[in-house]
Amino acid sequence: SLEDDKAVHEQMDCWCKTGEREKTQAIEEGEQKERELEAFLGEALAKMQELKAKRDAALEEVNRDEAAMEQASTLRMKENKEFHADEVNLIEAVQACDQAITVLKEYNPKPGFVQEAARKLAAAGVVELSRARFGARAVAYGAVLRNFLAQAKGPGGAFLAVPGMQSYAPQSGQVFGVLEQMKEDFEKDLAESQEREKRAAEDYEALKAAKKEEISTGRKLVADLDQEIATLKEKHAEAFKELEDTKAQLKIDRTFLATLEKKCAVTDDEFAKRVKDRTAEIAAVEDTIAILNTDTAFDNFDTTVNGVALLQTVAVESAKQKERLGRAAAALERGAALTGAPALSLLATRARLDAFTKVKEEIDKMVTELGKQQEDEVAHRDWCVDELNKNNRSTEKAYDEKASLQAKIADLEKTIDQLSTDINATTTAVADMQEQMKRASEIREAENADYQQTVTDNRLTQIILGKAHDRMSQVYAMIQEAPKAGAPHIATSGNHTDPGNGPARFTKYEQHTGGSRVVSMLETVMADSQKMEDEAHRSEQDSQAAYENFMKDSNKSLRQYSETLVSLAEAKAAADASLAMTKEDLKSTFTELEGLNSALGDLKKSCDFVLKNFGARQEARAAEIEALREAKAILSGMASE
Repeated sequence: SLEDDKAVHEQMDCWCKTGEREKTQAIEEGEQKERELEAFLGEALAKMQELKAKRDAALEEVNRDEAAMEQASTLRMKENKEFHADEVNLIEAVQACDQAITVLKEYNPKPGFVQEAARKLAAAGVVELSRARFGARAVAYGAVLRNFLAQAKGPGGAFLAVPGMQSYAPQSGQVFGVLEQMKEDFEKDLAESQEREKRAAEDYEALKAAKKEEISTGRKLVADLDQEIATLKEKHAEAFKELEDTKAQLKIDRTFLATLEKKCAVTDDEFAKRVKDRTAEIAAVEDTIAILNTDTAFDNFDTTVNGVALLQTVAVESAKQKERLGRAAAALERGAALTGAPALSLLATRARLDAFTKVKEEIDKMVTELGKQQEDEVAHRDWCVDELNKNNRSTEKAYDEKASLQAKIADLEKTIDQLSTDINATTTAVADMQEQMKRASEIREAENADYQQTVTDNRLTQIILGKAHDRMSQVYAMIQEAPKAGAPHIATSGNHTDPGNGPARFTKYEQHTGGSRVVSMLETVMADSQKMEDEAHRSEQDSQAAYENFMKDSNKSLRQYSETLVSLAEAKAAADASLAMTKEDLKSTFTELEGLNSALGDLKKSCDFVLKNFGARQEARAAEIEALREAKAILSGMASE
């Protein structure tokens, strides 16, 4: 009826509007989320590139600082070596000058002492050192000093061979003055050189501390940036996965909305057509009733369809109709008893009461409906079987995917744990290496300080012992020659009252023997001191070379550790991102399994009864249809068989 059509249309209209409103809102929210995720992905990518550039710049700065510190260390070591070489030369020059001055102070120096002093001046390279350090001023020094050294090389000293030392005094005074001035200049240069070395060492220590602080800060910045990049990569991966899911859901929602709009449009068109058809049908019935209710129609019916013959015919037909209706009702009652269908019992009752035509119409209508139910039930059964099979396959696939994802997550977590362990171990190794380098530097500084102190102490010892040796030699050195008997003296002639000095005089022998042992002991101690100084030089060179090699190897190891840390951090970031995506996939798989399980529950509610009772229902409905057809055949005048 039209009212029934309107009720159906109202329900469909409510369903269409509700679905359209909900899906439209879901699509708008999905599109907004899609724009937000795309914006975030773009910003995250730009931020990662910015952080990567900062990290590369920070790492490059760290490498430059390390190279600068290594270069500064090499330069400092070179300067220190040059300083020590220069210091040795200056100290030797000062010692040589001091020894020569000590010898020349004597009124009548021994030729051997002068020659020894000249030899030490020559060995110390005083002339060359003076020329290299004092420039033009050293020209005058050099001339006097070279003349002194040349004369001192002669037998017994050429300028000492003059009787009465008459030619020596002015020359000795000039040499003495030059040596005094040169010693003063050398000592001044030595003090200035030591002061410069002290300042250079302090500047180097300050630079090293600053560079170490910069390197430590730079490495921390690189580590922080690596962690920030890894976190951002993980968020980027999660957002990318979420964007893919959002796009997939949007596609589903848009398809759903398009299908809904199409179905709703068809429903609207169908309702409009049904309203139009029913309106035309009602109008036709109304027109028919109006035609049949006119006075002309009634007057005409009285003369055309009313009469005795008509009544007799109607009576005969009525008796036959009642017989057929009874037989049809009996067939329907048998069918109702067989199938238990209440509709057949109701129809049997109506067959006894209603008009013949109405019963046949009802039978045709029920047969059509039952046939449609049969077809719908078969289609529903096929749909249930297909959907249950699809659900089963999808569930098995989802469980396989779940197991695969769980295994992948376990592998990734194990990989991340191993990478974290490797990162911690490498970081610890870097810290240990830096601590070893720090200790090596401290030990090297302490060794160098000990070396300088040892050299200084031995040189001072040698200076002191040299002065003592020179002074003792002035008295006891002649013992090494072949002296005449007695002490040296001047023989004089006698006179009539005084016989004069004899050819010789006695002296104490013990004095020369003890002095000789002292001189020998001083020479032994000086030789031991020089040997200790030489050993200190060799030890310093060996220690410095070992320290330089250790620092070079350590810096190389630090660079390798830094590269390893970068590789490990990148691998961990990739593993973290993959783990996040895999967890999202697992979450989606769980959601899919929940959906499949829910769908299976709905399928069972819809299909279990049909599948369980399909055969019985089909047989019962077929029997019902057969009973209806038999009843119709009876009503149509056919044999009940």
